[in-house]
Amino acid sequence: MISTIVLIAAFQFYWLNRLYTDEWQNLKKGSDVIFRDVVYRLQLQRFRNDTAIFKTDIPDNLFVFDVIDSVKEKFIDSAMKDRVSGKSRQLTIAIRNGHHDSLNEGAEIINQNFDSFNAPVPAPGGATKIIKYFSNSKTLNDSLPLEKIDSAYKAELLKNGIELPFTVKVFSGKESDLRKTINPNELKTNFTFVGLSQGHAYQAAFSEPFGYILNKIKLQLLLSVLLVTITCVSFIFLYRNLLNQRRLAAMKNEFISNITHELKTPIATVNVAIEALKNFNAIHDQQKTKEYLDISSSELQRLSLLVDKVLQLSMFETNEIELRKEKFDLTRLAEEIIFTMKLQFDKANAKVELIKEGERFIIDADKIHITSMIYNLLDNALKYSKENPQITIKIISHSNYIELCVADNGIGIAPEYRHKIFDKFFRVPGDAHHNIKGYGLGLSYVSHIAKRHLGFIEVTSEPDKGSTFSVKLPYEEADEINYDRGRVIRKVKI
Repeated sequence: MISTIVLIAAFQFYWLNRLYTDEWQNLKKGSDVIFRDVVYRLQLQRFRNDTAIFKTDIPDNLFVFDVIDSVKEKFIDSAMKDRVSGKSRQLTIAIRNGHHDSLNEGAEIINQNFDSFNAPVPAPGGATKIIKYFSNSKTLNDSLPLEKIDSAYKAELLKNGIELPFTVKVFSGKESDLRKTINPNELKTNFTFVGLSQGHAYQAAFSEPFGYILNKIKLQLLLSVLLVTITCVSFIFLYRNLLNQRRLAAMKNEFISNITHELKTPIATVNVAIEALKNFNAIHDQQKTKEYLDISSSELQRLSLLVDKVLQLSMFETNEIELRKEKFDLTRLAEEIIFTMKLQFDKANAKVELIKEGERFIIDADKIHITSMIYNLLDNALKYSKENPQITIKIISHSNYIELCVADNGIGIAPEYRHKIFDKFFRVPGDAHHNIKGYGLGLSYVSHIAKRHLGFIEVTSEPDKGSTFSVKLPYEEADEINYDRGRVIRKVKI
């Protein structure tokens, strides 16, 4: 399970890393193309405005600049040498439909075939495109102000939705040497070389691209985090459910094993008592007959309780407990149960006391389930008590409800387990009572029956000093029951 989560997280990390890398590469390529276009356009604008160059109808595209650069390489450099030697010559380039016009005397004719460059061919009779370079003019100003490049580049980036801080720098040197300094892992444009008389290289460097790229992929990032989170929460939920199911299965198996063993014990005891009455003439001895019958009655009662446990388990499995309500006196029912359990109390040398407070003790409830509820509370008080148990049953009549309290002087319950003792199959762990028979169903059953009657159960306990269980039930069913301390329980209408 953990390996699956790790695998999903690793795949999401790989996918986001690839996405980040792709966005980084796209940003690098796009910013480089925009930068080169901006610099070329600014240089072309500089050529138009320069006093040493004049033109007629030069197209505003990079092809013209490449032509100018080619002219510079082949002819202007030689013209500059002539200027140093004191010569003055004029260079005229005329282009029309791929051939040259007749030029003035003293001009050098440069016949270039521009078809291979896919140059636009003007219509017949169109204006001749002329570029004149005068070597005796002042030196060309072919550098570009960084402020202009910065502002123009920023504007173009904003048009393309790129908002990133950058700096533009100018470099001088050989193109081959400058290109060697380019680091592919840095977000910088390639060097853009411009200039006729002197070469300049411009480059834009970006800072803090991480936040910009994250903003570009934030939707994918959020979806990825959400997917991993949902996967982790789902696995945790499933894992907790599996642990709970495993714990309940183990408790259930233990319950079945214990109750199977205990079902055989009372049956065997009753069989022995009956065998003694039949074969050893014990029936003629009234004292022995009474003793054997009391033993059989006690064991049958114990067997009945065990059967009730199994029925309770069945009811918990189906979550269906049918209530058949009738009016009865709760104090009288408690007296009958105490009398029924007299043999068990006497055997444990327990002292049991019933206290009544108030005058109203008639309730409308399911008598069978209330009987089982009281029996479970008394059985727990007896099992978890020390030597010479002292058990007190107190029935208190309140204005809107009746309260049944069962107190003992037993081993008590640690604070960390008090909120768990009403869970199905839960038993308080500890060496002090590991031999005490139990199934973890009694208190859970009592709590469920109380809730079905629109009541509840509370416990106060202190280790080694005993426990007090208090069940509060309404006198009869109502839409709203008001208990003490402002507690209100309302009937759920289906």
